[in-house]
Amino acid sequence: MKTVRGFSGYARVEYYYFNGFDINFVPASIPSQFIVLIMSSSLSIRFREEGNKIYLTATQRFSPALQRERLQTALNLYYKAYNTSQNPDEKSSSAKNLGMVSWRLANVSDALNERSSVIVHFYKEAFQYISEAWMKSRDVKTNDWRDNLCTSAICFWEDMKQGRVSAIEFDKRVKVLYDILQKIEIPTVKAECYVHIATCHFHAGVTAIQEKNFKVALYQMRECYYPVTEAASCGRTIPLPHIEQEAEVLENDVLMHQCLAESMQANQIGEELFRKLLMDEEKLNIDMVYEVIDWHKQAVLQTREITEVEMEAIALSRIGKVYDKVLKLKYKAKEYLLRAMQLANSMHPRIFHGEEWFEECKAILARYQEEAVKQESEEWQKIREKYLEELESEMKDLKQNDAKHTRPQSDEFLKYVYEKFPPVNPENKLEGLPDSGTIAPTDLKKILQKAVIHYHPDRVDVEKHGMKRKVLSEEITKYLTFRYEFFKA
Repeated sequence: MKTVRGFSGYARVEYYYFNGFDINFVPASIPSQFIVLIMSSSLSIRFREEGNKIYLTATQRFSPALQRERLQTALNLYYKAYNTSQNPDEKSSSAKNLGMVSWRLANVSDALNERSSVIVHFYKEAFQYISEAWMKSRDVKTNDWRDNLCTSAICFWEDMKQGRVSAIEFDKRVKVLYDILQKIEIPTVKAECYVHIATCHFHAGVTAIQEKNFKVALYQMRECYYPVTEAASCGRTIPLPHIEQEAEVLENDVLMHQCLAESMQANQIGEELFRKLLMDEEKLNIDMVYEVIDWHKQAVLQTREITEVEMEAIALSRIGKVYDKVLKLKYKAKEYLLRAMQLANSMHPRIFHGEEWFEECKAILARYQEEAVKQESEEWQKIREKYLEELESEMKDLKQNDAKHTRPQSDEFLKYVYEKFPPVNPENKLEGLPDSGTIAPTDLKKILQKAVIHYHPDRVDVEKHGMKRKVLSEEITKYLTFRYEFFKA
């Protein structure tokens, strides 16, 4: 039994339902417009129940074509139920039915390989009516009923993501998702939709970064901010802590990759200007030189915000290259190049062999090292020549004794050296040689090894013993090393 209240001053009417049809007892005192209200209300229920009967027959055991035919018939009856509903309870029930049958029609259309536009149309209808059911049922349906609506809407969303819609070209698919999103009013589903759109843009941006297409990467990352912000807003409305958390994580990831893309952009612009500087300019354009450096410094600053070590290393190596090849300031170039190499080494076990920037950086530093060694060698040679002139008699004596005592007679040469030119450290003595007889080659090798250490020029304190003694020790060490290598072989 259901009681319908009429206008003020009129009597109460009670009516009964039997198998979905109403049997009314309407007193003559009831106004005619109120009778229409009662009749239309019962008509909405009747259409809905007729639609339910047909809907339930559209099972999986029938072909998709037959399912579509029956679902379309049910859809038409649900439209009639919706259009004849007169209160929120009936409106929300018929809207729910329209949403469910539209979802089924979307799936069947997908199975029949219908055009994507047809599938999208049914999903729009599904979300529109399920959302309306959720909105209008707030005061007339139970929480369980409304929770089931949310669950169904999420199922719609998951099916749509996995179906033919996912195969639509990226830019068009995003437009479709935004169109569908306009039909969604359930915060949970709306938030999921925004997160999905943001994630699509994010993944497209990451792919562009991997392909070193920074323009596309920047565009995609910037497109993430609106859906991320809206998702977070939906998450705060309910509230939905997991959505808020997911949106926050995604926002941080987007910021990091946007900085990375901006760093890539700055590096590329700097590199293009550098090539132009080397190839196109007849005269050195100093303003352009520092513009190149500024672009690479901007790349460094962008990466420091997100601790992206590789991009910082690349930018530093390119600044070093400018100082090396254009400005010819070796000390500044070396400063930047060494820092780039330190950053590269800090990413161990990752290696950068084969990377252009790393190989170029390594080659420049190797050249600097060779130049430094060569310069030091030349300077040392000039110093040595001066002292070798002063040591002419000692050098002559060393040479004669080296020739006098063959390699196997190195014990005699050792006695001569230790006696004639004792080591600078008095504690370093010649030990291990027998007073008479021969010595085993292995023992002689060990004694020669110790002698090399005793006379090594690094053991000579120039301030205490002078440069002349250092040069002499270096020459003695050469003779001892040759003999040690003989026994070692």
